[in-house]
Amino acid sequence: MVQSEEPLRNLLKKIAKEHNYENPEIIINSISSGGANYTSTLYTAIIKAKNKEDLNLFGKVAAVGEKFRSEATIDFYGNEKFAYTTLFKIFEALEEEHGVPEEHRLPFVKFYGFDTSAQYLETMVLENLITQGYEAFDRFKSYDWEYASAAVTELAKFHALSYAFQKKDPEEFQKTLDRGKLDWLAVGVEGMLKKSGALALGAIRPEHKRSLEKFLSRNINEVFVDFYKPSRTTVIIHGDYRGSNLVHRVRKDGKVDIKVLDLQTLQAGSPVTDLVYFIFTGSDEQFRAKYFDRLVEHYYSQLSASMRRLHLNPHEIFSKEDFYAEFKEKLPFGLSVSVFSLPVMTINPEDAPKVDETLSFEDFGVEKTNDLYIERINGAVDDFVRWGVLK
Repeated sequence: MVQSEEPLRNLLKKIAKEHNYENPEIIINSISSGGANYTSTLYTAIIKAKNKEDLNLFGKVAAVGEKFRSEATIDFYGNEKFAYTTLFKIFEALEEEHGVPEEHRLPFVKFYGFDTSAQYLETMVLENLITQGYEAFDRFKSYDWEYASAAVTELAKFHALSYAFQKKDPEEFQKTLDRGKLDWLAVGVEGMLKKSGALALGAIRPEHKRSLEKFLSRNINEVFVDFYKPSRTTVIIHGDYRGSNLVHRVRKDGKVDIKVLDLQTLQAGSPVTDLVYFIFTGSDEQFRAKYFDRLVEHYYSQLSASMRRLHLNPHEIFSKEDFYAEFKEKLPFGLSVSVFSLPVMTINPEDAPKVDETLSFEDFGVEKTNDLYIERINGAVDDFVRWGVLK
């Protein structure tokens, strides 16, 4: 902890100077993600100075070492720096250029600084949204409509801005797509999926085991990797769009405000992949029974509206017919995501993989599950049996 606090304190001193905080008092407190974050050590910080309003900040310091980095093919921390220093500025300029009303703009988190001077301790500072009433989603609960619809609205804005970026500057857009993505085969996703598949087969009802076993026995590309590939349209996807990577607050009128965090897995992909991933990492069977079709329709209506505000023609770029065709193709990804991610999404904090320099991708193949996992995985399997994906 002391080691990771040092680069954060140095960056906070720099921020204090930039914002004219003379002889500042800097208070740092470490916080736990409760098993929701696996790449960074998290902190809150306050910069105080005489006759100045307290500056409430949030710090992230890289927590993984050479082993984890050597397995990954994506620059997690460079991606996040790029998002705050470059991509979001492009998006804001596009919204300004097209006169997008303030209430329909993608809400960005205020960025204060990034430092890479300490090896394996990349450090970033953002505004502390907790002091503004925001909180992380409780991963042990299922989404409700107000939360899910708000999160999907922001996802639609994000994807629409990607289309506007592509139209405005195709060359720079392509450079962004070429930044790289996680090579799932290189990090051993096949082995991890086998472990999580064994957990699922041990937890689901006997009548569904044969069909799930058949689904998981296919080539790893068919089961997992190919779902990240766009078939009709390409955008910059978040890549890990789930409740743990968003913060929200509920207004007095019940409206939910969402802000997107953890932009470490930005990559080229299908917008449908982000949507399916969001649904199956944080909803239960009861939510999907009531809201699944409505949420999918809500995403496309919000995507279309966001595109029109940016003076784009949704029918020409990604028609409703193409959207639903691609959604049908990528729906089985929801089952793959459920099998692969639910052991980690539902894990008790005390059983979560330890985040330090020894962390490896293999550590995400957890072995200890709980009743919530059993409920969620059975709910997912029931849905895919009903939808005809599992036969």
